[in-house]
Amino acid sequence: MKADFLKAIDDFILDRLFQPLVDRLPEETSAWNIGISFELGSVLLQVVCLLAPLLLYGATLGESVEAILVLLCSIMLFIGFQRFQTLVRPNMMNPLRPMMYSLRVVCLGFLLYETISLFVGAAKPQMWLWDRLGLLSQLTFVVGLYFMACQMPPPGARQARKRRTVIKGVVSDGVQ
Repeated sequence: MKADFLKAIDDFILDRLFQPLVDRLPEETSAWNIGISFELGSVLLQVVCLLAPLLLYGATLGESVEAILVLLCSIMLFIGFQRFQTLVRPNMMNPLRPMMYSLRVVCLGFLLYETISLFVGAAKPQMWLWDRLGLLSQLTFVVGLYFMACQMPPPGARQARKRRTVIKGVVSDGVQ
């Protein structure tokens, strides 16, 4: 029951929010490239969240253990995602959609938890900016996951939609 609910939420986010964006992308831009760019942005934001308190406030490495572990996990995932690029091809089902379902749901849950705890939890005034940058890093990571899981439209489909030409026997104006 709960698994069906989570699957429905994941499908809604993919099919109703991200896939329409991917379908409107220019021909030379792929959802994979946008997704991996978001992942790289997430890693860079994690670097800032780690180094800024160390350099600006004199935080110790002991106080930054969580940020170090998150950064290392982000780097490992980014390197791992590079290997998946060959799996995503036009005119074929994106295998990353079912493969990364659990990762998307868990990361979405952590994003929701982090958002709630940031506004409800105990405030650390000196870390206000870095906590929000960490939240932004998590958000960019989740957005990147969803972009990478989107189905790539066939190469001619985007151009055909612009020119209103026939695609597989159906005219896009509704006239046959």
